[in-house]
Amino acid sequence: MRVLFPFIIALIGVGGPISAEMVFENKTVEVIVEPGQNLAMGLFPFKIVEKDEVIVKADAFCTCLTPQVPLDADRTPKLNWKVGEEGVIQGRFETKQFLGTVEKSIKIFLAGRDEPMILNFKVVIPELIKIDPSTLKWSKGGLADERVVRITVNHDKPIKILSDMGNNDKVFPYQLKTIKEGWEYELRLKPTSTEKPGMGMISLRTDSPFPRFKRRVLYAVVQPKMSSKPVKIR
Repeated sequence: MRVLFPFIIALIGVGGPISAEMVFENKTVEVIVEPGQNLAMGLFPFKIVEKDEVIVKADAFCTCLTPQVPLDADRTPKLNWKVGEEGVIQGRFETKQFLGTVEKSIKIFLAGRDEPMILNFKVVIPELIKIDPSTLKWSKGGLADERVVRITVNHDKPIKILSDMGNNDKVFPYQLKTIKEGWEYELRLKPTSTEKPGMGMISLRTDSPFPRFKRRVLYAVVQPKMSSKPVKIR
């Protein structure tokens, strides 16, 4: 299957190697994805110079990012590289669970090297619906004052809030107000009490055509007071 990578917008940084044998053009890649896109691809071209290299493994230590070593003639990962050969390490970033700017790293382990080479993959997922702040916090026993959440649409077309639902309205009652339909909303929330810790969640259902923005969530939390007493170390 052929995969196209139209969304790579910038290659940043000079590709200095950890050794003189495996040289990357750039060790940092930045990608902006479309609102409905769940996969971002990053390309890290390299060349082998001065000395042959063996790739032991490539790992991202995150299930969201899968590094791919170039394939050999038999369609298996090419691990042995000769001087003068060139290739491209690919990074497949699953963006479905993320919003905003996310940075992850790929580590390339080479035979005879104690430290891996680090490739940085930066992905920008536009927040079409901005909730600020996304979490409201009060301290246990503190003032139960009213807080305001601003909800704004950052898109070329309006996105309306169709419905809202809280799961703990007795402790966290709220009011949702339309400032400009499809573009700007305001949510006001004042806890009935801060006597004990608790949490509430408010779910907003929208008419966005993009699955990741059909439902947005914000939280309200009464958290325990942090102890000011010094910790005794035995």
